[in-house]
Amino acid sequence: MDRANGRLLRNRAFRTVAGGEVLSMLGDYAYQVAFAWLVLSATGSAVTLAAVMICNVVPNGLLILVGGAVTDRWSPKAVMFCSHLSRGLLVLGLCVLTVTGSARVWQFYAMAAAFGLADAFFWPASGSIVPLLVQPGDLPAANALLAGGEQVALFAGPLLGGAVMSAFSPSAVLAVNAATFFIAAVTVLRAPAVSARQKQRWSARGLLSSITSGLSYARGAADVRAVLVVVSASTLAYSGLFAVALPAFARADGHGSLALGVLVACWGLGQLLGAVSAGITGLPRRWGVLIIGMALCEGIAFVVIGAAGSLPVACSLLAVLGIGVAYSSDVALPTWIQVSTPAEMLGRVNSLISLPRAVLQPVSLAVMGALAAASARFPFYFAAVLMLLAGGVLALNPAARTLSAEN
Repeated sequence: MDRANGRLLRNRAFRTVAGGEVLSMLGDYAYQVAFAWLVLSATGSAVTLAAVMICNVVPNGLLILVGGAVTDRWSPKAVMFCSHLSRGLLVLGLCVLTVTGSARVWQFYAMAAAFGLADAFFWPASGSIVPLLVQPGDLPAANALLAGGEQVALFAGPLLGGAVMSAFSPSAVLAVNAATFFIAAVTVLRAPAVSARQKQRWSARGLLSSITSGLSYARGAADVRAVLVVVSASTLAYSGLFAVALPAFARADGHGSLALGVLVACWGLGQLLGAVSAGITGLPRRWGVLIIGMALCEGIAFVVIGAAGSLPVACSLLAVLGIGVAYSSDVALPTWIQVSTPAEMLGRVNSLISLPRAVLQPVSLAVMGALAAASARFPFYFAAVLMLLAGGVLALNPAARTLSAEN
């Protein structure tokens, strides 16, 4: 892996594109803090904030398969460029509205929906561009570096957003985020041009045919179906766990807001260590066995956290789980998709793998919210059942057991 890391550092196209994407993620995480603050300041309602967030999720879930088909029929570089440019213009427009004091509540809904639409095209493309930048043997190291950059952005972005808001205003954060989108739109142009075989004529029937062929491919691929099981279970478990269950857990027994920050920080530190370790050691050949083991370990850990109700126990287990999840999912999952999927299907498979994340996130939030209202421990038991079931189903599936992150 040291040689792969060295080649990546000498790869100007990869350095430029990856640098722009990490910078964009940093601005985006800062923006999320400012946007939530703006909505709450304008409405004073957490219910309105939740409704605005749903407006972001719905277009993403509805259109992500279209985004995958467009990526395959056009090119990841072109789709990412348009997505970065459109999101930059959207944020810049909101910045102008806030500076002039003319922002209205309906505009927050429209902004969230427009972002969800752009994200539906961006995510399948971003998962498809890495193989255009590096050699197949360097994919694990490249994905590890990108995952590590995302974890750094996840940690530093909210801090940046809070600091800029405190020193200036939320509109200043929006201006920073718009600038990062425009920079990323320029840096992504360093990616190689797509091959001519992927360029196809446009029509509604042709686009629908592309989506249908992608679904048919996944239906006939037992390994894709196996991955969808763990992605679906993880989305149902983790989305509501971090948005609802951890805050409820932190408030229980008088832990307080500092405890919530420590819990999230332990998870983030674990994920960063997992991404870095994957970049150093490389990925195990039998990745399927790893994700089965991780699903079972996650289930057991959630049972222990719920039963113990202890902050030190929760922090320790979340840190360890973060290492394993980053290693097995944040790095190995995109690598597996990239090496096992035909290039002409990559966008559609990426969109299909992302579909449960878009569709099941609001379900997880609703269920975890109802459980947390009864007890702060119930969401952990629910997450445990999901992950143990997923691990058991995958353990009985030969296709899952033989999954490999190598060609």
